[in-house]
Amino acid sequence: MLRSVFWLIMAGGLASATTAAGQSRPDTLRHAQWQLLWGSEFNTPGDSSVVADHWRFAYPWGHNLGGYEDQYYSGQQVAVDSAGLLHLRARRRAEPRPYAGRQLHYESALLFSTHRRDSLMSAGCPEGSTGFSFGLFEIRCRLPRKEASSSSFWLFGHPDEVDVFEAGSPPEIIGNNIILWSHPYWRPGPLGADKESSQSFYYWPGPGSITDDFHTFALSWQPDEMVYYFDGIAIRHETRYLPLGCPLDVIANLAMMSWSRDRADTYDIDYIRVYTSRQPAPTPPVTPVGPVVGVGRLPRATVAVLGEAGAEMSWQVQEPPGQRPRLALQQNLNPREFNFLALPVRQRWLTPLVAYHDVNSPRHRIASPDGGRSSLSWTVYDLCGQPVLSGQQLPAAGWELAWPTLAPGAYSLRLRMGTCQVRQTMYVLGRPDEVVFTPEWLAPPTQLPAAAND
Repeated sequence: MLRSVFWLIMAGGLASATTAAGQSRPDTLRHAQWQLLWGSEFNTPGDSSVVADHWRFAYPWGHNLGGYEDQYYSGQQVAVDSAGLLHLRARRRAEPRPYAGRQLHYESALLFSTHRRDSLMSAGCPEGSTGFSFGLFEIRCRLPRKEASSSSFWLFGHPDEVDVFEAGSPPEIIGNNIILWSHPYWRPGPLGADKESSQSFYYWPGPGSITDDFHTFALSWQPDEMVYYFDGIAIRHETRYLPLGCPLDVIANLAMMSWSRDRADTYDIDYIRVYTSRQPAPTPPVTPVGPVVGVGRLPRATVAVLGEAGAEMSWQVQEPPGQRPRLALQQNLNPREFNFLALPVRQRWLTPLVAYHDVNSPRHRIASPDGGRSSLSWTVYDLCGQPVLSGQQLPAAGWELAWPTLAPGAYSLRLRMGTCQVRQTMYVLGRPDEVVFTPEWLAPPTQLPAAAND
């Protein structure tokens, strides 16, 4: 799998979410809009042979993807128990296994769907494609516990990849990703040499570990939008980076990183389901691009057709009984690359507000708690409690806030709307426009002096 080996770790304490009955919820997954098409419930106990009608147990092109992965995939590490759970297991070998010029230290497990292509495939897709074009893809699973384990559920097929989730290093950090490669019909460019991608990250705010319980991860893929779900809550709406509509195969795998020294780990799966929409799918909003001689880079075909839709986050004031009011995130549209948010817990999405130190920071839309009768006043405080920015807005059904000039750091945002007051943790992130490695940085380390004896 084409992974980004970048796991952003946020420093400092991060707010945890609590639950209150009767509170409004963010956008939720509605299964009534979908019809079950294909899947596995894993209700027959046995070895890999009991699921071989739906799955193969290695990639069609091999048993390892290279890079930092240190496992050899085979069906021997796939098993279904009497409770209806499929286990993808990883076991450290007594002796490494030679494979493709490497020494692999683990035997592990993978599921790769064997579904033939469906009728929704877009024009221009490669002959012999297999998998699904559009639909709802859902898994219920318990993530592996070890720090160097990497579990995932993803879709792959020429020329696109969609990661419904990737977990690992540590398991409390979850990522989802979209990778769009060049294509001779839709996106002319050197095949496999250029790509568009957008990756988002999320952290588990508690209670306990995310590996303690089963969770559901899902992706709704339509021609004009993709929506990622965690435990039924939509955590990402994406309208910029979209697959072409060529069939994608379904994959679940347990990788072990090369720095792992753990003896074993397990990725437990309750079910994997694929649904088709009960409504006719809209026409893909893309137009094929004819071959161009000398094209050296992948054009932003998707963005050119759909428009450069900016990042936007919609918030709503919630007042749990006996607790102070909080801002709950309702929608996360077209997040910035490496966006980092808390995951929803118990049907509520309470996460610090995240902005960026530039003009492309997400637009934060806050709904009025009283139907637009009150005005809004806001103040941003630094870590010492000193005000650094403030402003006011007239009564409205909602307000849009942005702080593109605010320096990167941690802040507290105070909102006043009539009799309602809200305090919200806010992080402003910043990245350099260009990274230049100095000669001192690139120089080999100097020999450290030996430690003196006590």
